[in-house]
Amino acid sequence: MEMIGVAAVALLGLKIAYNVTHFFYTAFVGAALGHNIDLRQHGPWAVVTGATDGIGKAYAQKLASLGLNIVLISRTLEKLQQVAEEIKKSSPSIEIKIIAVNFTDGNSIYSRLRTELADLDIGILINNVGMAVGFAEPFADIADDQQLHDVVNCNIMSMARMTHIVLPLMMERQKGIIINIGSISGAFSTPLATIYGATKAFVDKFSRDLSAEVKAKGIVVQTVHPGYVVTNMSRLRRATMTKPNPTVFVEASFRTLGLESRTSAFWYHKIELYWGEMLRFFAPSLMEKLVISELTRYREKIINRKRK
Repeated sequence: MEMIGVAAVALLGLKIAYNVTHFFYTAFVGAALGHNIDLRQHGPWAVVTGATDGIGKAYAQKLASLGLNIVLISRTLEKLQQVAEEIKKSSPSIEIKIIAVNFTDGNSIYSRLRTELADLDIGILINNVGMAVGFAEPFADIADDQQLHDVVNCNIMSMARMTHIVLPLMMERQKGIIINIGSISGAFSTPLATIYGATKAFVDKFSRDLSAEVKAKGIVVQTVHPGYVVTNMSRLRRATMTKPNPTVFVEASFRTLGLESRTSAFWYHKIELYWGEMLRFFAPSLMEKLVISELTRYREKIINRKRK
């Protein structure tokens, strides 16, 4: 029994050492050593959905700064034109294509998207578009049934359909990168974010299985699970050490590319994801209580802000 105890302690120590080393390597060291992926080697065009605000806009700006041509896809034509102009000012040599579609529309938009993208040599797809329907809200309190239809089309169908359009072209060339933006809400129990968390759980499952399917063909599929980022969707106003702005988050995301197929990217979010999944495994009831408490505080904060 003593030998078994010693062996167990030794294994635990090795596991802790590995986890700490892996954290620093994927968050900071690997990219500094040049072990992450050079996105410019996968094709001249990158496609970003939900490209006019927040994380999507930051991805588009970063990709353009690397010299990649960008397809910006979002709902509002005026916002797309504005973002395109901003990017052109800082990256005048690249080409930009804009496509205005509403991803809540379901099947009607995808034949057009397939046609618009058919002639482009697409190396990178960022499936970012999403809605936060039902976040920090009891499921039964969602007043509009149409919102349930919209959030499924926007958060789930858009990713599956856009991937289905672009992936065969990548398979032909035996290279490509698909980054699917999920949420830490999809990685473990999130009562009070039931429908939103469920749509992001689909992103997690879909991406992990697709990665296993296509990695032998030279295609990289990465799931990114952000925690709180200062965006219009999160309704947070000020970046902090633990809540980054979109630019900081995207820089962290690209540092992990090629090092992790599933990540929260930003260092603090990686810690949240690790311990959240650990707590869900060992103490699921406690995890649920903590999430309800956190989302209740978040909801009250947003309500109080609206009253002022």
